[in-house]
Amino acid sequence: MRDVKSAADIVPAALLARPFRDEARRLERDLCADQLDPYLRRLASQEARCRRVLGTIAQQLLRRRAYHALGFARIGDYARERLGVSGRELQSTARVTGALATLPAIAAAFEEGALSWTQVRLLAPVAEPATERAWIALASARTVRALEALVRTAVATAREGGAGAAITAASATDGVEALECAGAAAPPSVVPLAVSPSALRAADAALDECAEDDGVVDGEPEVAFRLRCPRWVGALWRETVELARRMAGEPLAVWRAAEAIAAEGLSAAPHEHRATPPHEQSAAASPNETHAAGAALAGVETGTASDKPPEVDLNEARDGFASRSGLGPLDWLRIVEALPADVESLVRDVGSCDAHALDARLCTVAHAMQRVDWQMGRLLRLFLDSRLYAVLGFPTAERYVRERLGMSARKARLLVAVERKTWSAPALMAAYREGRLSCLHALTIAPVLSERTDEAWVARASEVTLRRLADEVGWALDVRDTSAALVAVAPPPAGATLTPPERQMRAPHDETLDTDIHFRGPASVVGLVRIAIAAFHAPLTPAWTGFVSLLDHAKAEWERQPHHRDPIFARDGWRCTVPACSSRRNFHDHHLRFRSRGGDNALPNRSSVCASHHLRGIHDGHVKVWGTAPSVVHWELGVRSDGPPLLRLVGDAYQMSGDASDAAGDPSEATVAQHLRRVS
Repeated sequence: MRDVKSAADIVPAALLARPFRDEARRLERDLCADQLDPYLRRLASQEARCRRVLGTIAQQLLRRRAYHALGFARIGDYARERLGVSGRELQSTARVTGALATLPAIAAAFEEGALSWTQVRLLAPVAEPATERAWIALASARTVRALEALVRTAVATAREGGAGAAITAASATDGVEALECAGAAAPPSVVPLAVSPSALRAADAALDECAEDDGVVDGEPEVAFRLRCPRWVGALWRETVELARRMAGEPLAVWRAAEAIAAEGLSAAPHEHRATPPHEQSAAASPNETHAAGAALAGVETGTASDKPPEVDLNEARDGFASRSGLGPLDWLRIVEALPADVESLVRDVGSCDAHALDARLCTVAHAMQRVDWQMGRLLRLFLDSRLYAVLGFPTAERYVRERLGMSARKARLLVAVERKTWSAPALMAAYREGRLSCLHALTIAPVLSERTDEAWVARASEVTLRRLADEVGWALDVRDTSAALVAVAPPPAGATLTPPERQMRAPHDETLDTDIHFRGPASVVGLVRIAIAAFHAPLTPAWTGFVSLLDHAKAEWERQPHHRDPIFARDGWRCTVPACSSRRNFHDHHLRFRSRGGDNALPNRSSVCASHHLRGIHDGHVKVWGTAPSVVHWELGVRSDGPPLLRLVGDAYQMSGDASDAAGDPSEATVAQHLRRVS
């Protein structure tokens, strides 16, 4: 094992410098792969150890639901706004870290670099104190893909066989030898698997998370939907997706919104254009032929949803990745990278921390992980663009990332995508490198960045909540896509009402197809969307017109549904007005100045808030609000008696130090002593 101590920046500045185009073409690939691979492994090791610290602190936050005391109703809202990660990722990290507390052998193997984070994530739900050494033996020399197949087989066996289910470990010869060399006891020949429903559910969740790298969404193969169409169709698509989210009452993923749109369309598709349903087609037509015909009619990519995934060798060893360079065999020595100095001590006395202290520690860990992510993205782009993984014997970039670095291919793609955008947006590069913007913020503003507007958008990203930023980016895309020429759009004025631009159409055959509507989702959902488009596709017209007709139909149907009689909900866009809240259901009509304190029933004194924020936030004292709706509403989140609140905002805009707006302040207070900027 090689134990490496380092400072915050692991990679030398010379390697992080942006290479010139000609320089990248003249790389000595063998030497470059041999030099960059150890740094990537060190970065992955530090990121994984930071992730465990993050999970340890997040356990306390989740167990106590301390995010309520910080003014957030849902963990997803807190994680995105404060940490720059998804709520699902934070919960998964906490779940794995919690399991390690009961699995000392697996925890020790992780700390020693014998197991990667991906391997630990697979083993945590299925291993028990009595079987963890056997699972380590199974994982020690196998590939991540083989270990995933083993766990999947074990879970299936347990589900079929009940409490007596077991899998054999006799074939784990290489793992046994590895343990014996380390002085550990050899695993038994039979490994019993816990079969409690909770363990199986956790195992299924872990397998689904890991299966994302292999193109699986919601338990189905992931396929792509892509449709070439005029630019203005993009604005209609975003508007209809937003409407689908309002109807569902939650922030649906794009593919789930597409499923709702297709289902609405097929429930009342025009009979004169309706495509023949699959169950009415001739028996002579094979399912593959039907699928291909529907895809061709819809003008989208075909998929391979019906193909069975290739079988995986359960004994596939990582030694099979033989280096093709002349620099010797591939080095699989363990690497344990030291935690940054500001992270290592954060787990001490974490049980005695209050909500604000937990938030401060989580933000510190997130900032350290972002420093790692920036370096990782810079090196990964060069490594993957130059196909250096092939030099080390890996057939694909995904296999290199999973097997060698122990991280998900999805995250690697996100880091590389952000890195690509920073090369054409210097302001984004500086903000992302310095930690002023998270990866989520960078990905949000990436579609609208240009050389003329990147500084304005980067500044706006640090001034408003992620929710408001996404709204402004969507507005900018609508303005761009409905204009006569493709133009760079600057952010709207601060606090401006975002009015959708008018759509201008021409005859279908005169339209220029200059953009793509695309998303990825389960094969069944993409197939449903294809059938719905075909149902609305009139003969002798371009394929995209069927898509437009489908969107117009769904939009018209949803807009004619009976609205709530309270005008406040419509005025506030059918969502909670508390900053960063993603809720779209269970609204309460809140009086900014309580009627018991002299407040009236006029519209400017009322605002839409979700039930959770109304009852747990405002009336429990964790959220304070005052002002005039909807234009000037002041918010304090994470209110406490012994210090300043966590955040202060006007609408969705953070109040910066020295901001003297609204000197009158909260009517329930004498004055507002100071305005705090956003805590980073």
